[in-house]
Amino acid sequence: MHTWPHSGDEAEFSIERLNYGKLAIDDDLRIPSTEGYGVTRRSRGLDPARDRALLPPRLLDVRRFDPDLLDEKSHAKGCLLARVAPDWPAGSAPPVTLMRARFRPEDGEERRGRLYQQSAIWVADFESWRRRPAALLALADAELEARPDLLRESEAARLGAEPLRRPIASLVERARQTPVSFTGAARLLEALIDAAYAESELLLTFGEDDEFANESEFLAATGLALQVLPEDFPRWRDVSVLSGLRHSLPGLCIRYLPSWRSTQASVAA
Repeated sequence: MHTWPHSGDEAEFSIERLNYGKLAIDDDLRIPSTEGYGVTRRSRGLDPARDRALLPPRLLDVRRFDPDLLDEKSHAKGCLLARVAPDWPAGSAPPVTLMRARFRPEDGEERRGRLYQQSAIWVADFESWRRRPAALLALADAELEARPDLLRESEAARLGAEPLRRPIASLVERARQTPVSFTGAARLLEALIDAAYAESELLLTFGEDDEFANESEFLAATGLALQVLPEDFPRWRDVSVLSGLRHSLPGLCIRYLPSWRSTQASVAA
C-alpha cells in the first residue's frame, strides 16, 4: 500500500504548462477588443503539435466548453480537473493533466463585460500522479489558477517558458498538515477499491453540505484516498478528479459540486 512519500525520493516536481485564452493589456487584466483566442503560454517541454489534445473540450470530453457546465458557486474560480490525458497522440505515454478553467469578463475581474474562456493546464508524467497524488493535488489547490498572460511579455518568453518546478518535500509536508476529513477519505477509498476489478463506471459526487465545506477540503481528502490505494490498484488510469463541473467523465470519476444538495455522495455504476 502507498504511504506518504519520503522526502529523499525525487527532489522536485517538473510540470509543463500551457495557458489558453486571451492576452491582457495591463495589470487590471483587461482584454483589448482586438485580442482573439490562442495559446498564450507554453513551456518549452511541450510539443506545439499536441496543443489540441490539451485544450478544455478535449480534456473534458465535451464538444464545447461553456459557462453552463460550471457549478453556480464555481464561476469566479472556475472548475478543476485532474486526469490522464485522453486521446494522447502516439509516440509517448499519456501524461497526467491538471486544468483550471473559467469564464471571466473581458473588462477585468468582477466587472460585467463580455465573458471569455481562460484556462491553465499542467502536464506531468503519469508516475508523478500515481506516486504523489496528495502532493500534486495540494500544489494544484495552492497554485493552479486560470489567469491571463500579459501582452507586454514577449511571445518568445511566453511560448518558451520554463516548466514549473516545486520541491516535493515541502508539498508532502503541506499535504500532511492539511486538515482532512478522514470519514470522507475513507468513503472515497472504499468506493475505489470496490471498483478496482469491476468493468462498471463510478461517479462519486460530494457537495458543501455533505462531507466537504470547500474545494480545498475535498482535494485534501481525495489526495489522501488516492495516496493510500494499494500499489497494485489496476485502474489508476481510469481515475479523474473534478471540482465545480456539472459534467462527469467515464471511468472512476470523483467530483465536488459546491451546490450539490445531498446528505450522502451519489454512487452511479
